[in-house]
Amino acid sequence: MAAANTTLAVLQKNGISQNEYWSKRILEMIKLEKSNFVFTDLGMEYKIPLHEGTKSFSVRRYNHIPYDDTGKHKLTEGEAPTALKPEAQKVTGVVNQYGVVMEETDVAADVHFDNIKTIYQPELARHAAEVRERNIIDSFTDASEYYVGAGNDAVDDIAADDVVTFKDFRVVALSMTNYNRQGHKKFGGAFVGVMHPNVMQDLIDDPVLVDRLLLPGNENGPIKAGTMYNYKAYGMYFRESLICPVKANTSTVNVYTSFVLGKDPYMVLSLGSSNVKFFDTGFTADKADPLAQKATFGYKMWTGAKITDPMTITKIYSASGYDVVADFETDDIGRAAAQE
Repeated sequence: MAAANTTLAVLQKNGISQNEYWSKRILEMIKLEKSNFVFTDLGMEYKIPLHEGTKSFSVRRYNHIPYDDTGKHKLTEGEAPTALKPEAQKVTGVVNQYGVVMEETDVAADVHFDNIKTIYQPELARHAAEVRERNIIDSFTDASEYYVGAGNDAVDDIAADDVVTFKDFRVVALSMTNYNRQGHKKFGGAFVGVMHPNVMQDLIDDPVLVDRLLLPGNENGPIKAGTMYNYKAYGMYFRESLICPVKANTSTVNVYTSFVLGKDPYMVLSLGSSNVKFFDTGFTADKADPLAQKATFGYKMWTGAKITDPMTITKIYSASGYDVVADFETDDIGRAAAQE
C-alpha cells in the first residue's frame, strides 16, 4: 500500500491555516508579555461578544448607603422608616481597533540571511502588548490627582526637588480609605503603587526606608534588589513600569506620573475570545503588485479601557532625583538613547 502524501489539505484538515497558526502563536506571546506590562494585569477584564452590534460595554458601580447624622437612623415606635433608594453610576467603555503592518520585498526574502517574519513575530507580540498597555494608561483621564511639593496644584508647579516619598503614597492611600475605598484584590486588599523605575529609586533613597522600615545588617531586601517589588511598606505594595508617562513641564522639569490603585479601578476590554489576529499576504501577484515583489505581515486587535471609579485610582505627579535621560535622543553621557 502506497504511503499517503502529506498534502496541504491534510495539514489543514482541522482548519488550521497558516494565518490561524500565527494568530494563536502571537496571542500566546502576548500572554507572556503581559507580565512585563503592569496595567494590563491589574484591570478587570471584560470581553464584548462578537456580532452584538456594539463596541461598548457598560458596568454599574453602586454607591455606599449614606449615614444620616441627624436622625442617626433611630426608629420610632409604630412608624416605618423612610426607604432608602439604591444609587448607581453607569460606566461605559469602548473598544477600538489597532494594528501594524510590516513589508518585505522578494529580494530581501531571497537574499537576506534571516527569516524576517519569524524574527519579528515576538516583536509584534511585544508591540501589541505595549499598544494595549498605553491605551489603558491613556484612558485614565478621570483619575484623581495628587501633586508632590508644598502648595503645588498643577504639573507646571513641579520643581526639580519635588521628589516623591513614602508619605506621598501614604497620603493618597489614606485619602482613598477615608472615602471608603478598599485596596486591590490581587494584593490581598492592599493598595498598590505603580511608578517609573526612576521614581522607584527615589523611594529607595527615602530616609524613612532605612530609618524605620529596614533593620540594618539584617533585612535590606529592597537595597540589595534595587526595587520595592514584592516588598510591603505601610500596608502598600509597589510596582514599576517604563510605560508610566514622563513629560517636561514649562520649567523643563521632567514630571513623572505614578499611580495608586485600589479595588476594581478600571476595566480592560477586548472583542471576542480571539481579538488578536495575524495577517500574512505572502508574495502573491495582483494588480497593485503584478510581479509579486512584496509581501506583508502584521496584526490587528480590539482593545479598550475605562476607569470605573475615579476614587480608586490616583495619579501622583513628581520630579525625580534620577532623571538620568535629559534628552531622549542623546543622554548625558553622549550615547544615542533612541533606537533607530
